[in-house]
Amino acid sequence: MERVAQVRIRKLDRIAYFLVGNLNLKISDYCIIESEAEKEDYGEVISSPKFLELKDIDSPLRKILRKVNEEDIEKIENNYKRDEEAFEIALKKIEETAVPMKLIDAEHSFDLSIITFYYWAEERVDFGELVKTLASIFNCRIEMRQIGLRDEARMVGGHGICGRPICCALFLKKFKPVTMRMAKEQNLPSDTSKISGLCGRLRCCLAFEGENYGEKNK
Repeated sequence: MERVAQVRIRKLDRIAYFLVGNLNLKISDYCIIESEAEKEDYGEVISSPKFLELKDIDSPLRKILRKVNEEDIEKIENNYKRDEEAFEIALKKIEETAVPMKLIDAEHSFDLSIITFYYWAEERVDFGELVKTLASIFNCRIEMRQIGLRDEARMVGGHGICGRPICCALFLKKFKPVTMRMAKEQNLPSDTSKISGLCGRLRCCLAFEGENYGEKNK
């Protein structure tokens, strides 16, 4: 058995298990991890360390190298500033080229070798020329990643009708299907505008009580 914890890599990257070793980590701690390219990256611990059999974990395990130190924090904060600058430059280029896409965010990798631009679009987008232009400006690898409306809400954040930070930004690890049937079982309005979240989709919290109401109404 190995001592592992789940880490959300950067802002919206996948969640994966990492080897913890003897490190003293808890939920919400930021850490430096071993990346797929055998470089360093960073992420947030989203589950308490525990012992698991390797056969119970799908993805290959990499290591959590350390809890972030002052130097790491300074580098991450500087990267955030670069993210904002890259976003503004890319937004201007998108407007100039009239590419039919909505830019959501920009994110540098820890070592600055990659910039990932997150976007939303109704249809498939040809951004080949845009990528070439951005690569020539930033002198690094450019990745364009399409995300859904719920992912956009998670990245942007905000407060729900309950007054609390939206669930997807606060604690949800994965999105679960939410249906009108769940709303009906909970005797909620059929008007979707009254039971939708900031993303315009049915609120994720409808699924929390779904099973309980389903059993009660049988």
